Amino acid sequence: MEFFSRCGNRCDLCLIYRPNVEKEDRRAETCATWDKLGPEKYDPKTVICDGCLAEVCFTVGACEARPCVLNRGLKHCGYCPDYPCAIFPAEPNAEEFYAEMKQRGVHWTAEDDAMMAPYNPKSFMDAFRKNQEEAN
Repeated sequence: MEFFSRCGNRCDLCLIYRPNVEKEDRRAETCATWDKLGPEKYDPKTVICDGCLAEVCFTVGACEARPCVLNRGLKHCGYCPDYPCAIFPAEPNAEEFYAEMKQRGVHWTAEDDAMMAPYNPKSFMDAFRKNQEEAN
């Protein structure tokens, strides 16, 4: 069953979501992939998330969507009448992304793509909205 975070990431697929870590701990692989994306470095021994409303939320303080959704009394961004908004800017297409990784000297693989699949809230929210429109 699909389980969305407040911003639209898929908690049911998230490799740092505590229930998934308890089934199979793949945090080391996840952190290695995340480390390729930017200057932050993640410690697989400590990175874990209990979900957006929990105290142990991975993005507390860094997430713009969570406080917005909570202030509006919504379940997640897909229900927002203002979606899409500035929180979800245009994402680079795959060619642009791979070119950027290559330019930075980062070896990006199909396995990295698979590791990042749960963390694409805009595509999940776009699909959610489309499904809502079709249902109505």
